[in-house]
Amino acid sequence: MRDGLLFLHIVGVAGWLGGGVYAFYTYSALATMEPAAAGPALQRLKKIEDRFFGPASGLVLLSGIGLVLTSEAFGWSDAFVLIGLGAFLISAIIGATVGKRNSERLAEATSTGSDVGAALKSWRRGTVWDFVILAVVIWAMITKLGA
Repeated sequence: MRDGLLFLHIVGVAGWLGGGVYAFYTYSALATMEPAAAGPALQRLKKIEDRFFGPASGLVLLSGIGLVLTSEAFGWSDAFVLIGLGAFLISAIIGATVGKRNSERLAEATSTGSDVGAALKSWRRGTVWDFVILAVVIWAMITKLGA
């Protein structure tokens, strides 16, 4: 059971991180296109992104909870588990607030062709912070920090 849960956990993390890297470069490329093409393309990608990141992050959370519940070696008080849960919460809050606002601003800018550079810069900054959070969590998980 542990190996299956660990496999699902790693697949979820790989999807979450890989999807974020893909979105980072794709959004940047789309933002430089003509507004008539960029706006609709970005809107379409955003819909796909919404359907992708929810299940990927949910898989990470649920498999991680399963790993803790079935583990005799690790528990809820281990630092790497607390870091993972905290980062999941922080990432979700950032995504639902700042990330959503930045994505909407970028979509509007690419649709109209106005202020695209500033909107893209804000979107990238938020995305990079999410990458930093995920990198800390991955490091904490690999090293089993506090276990």
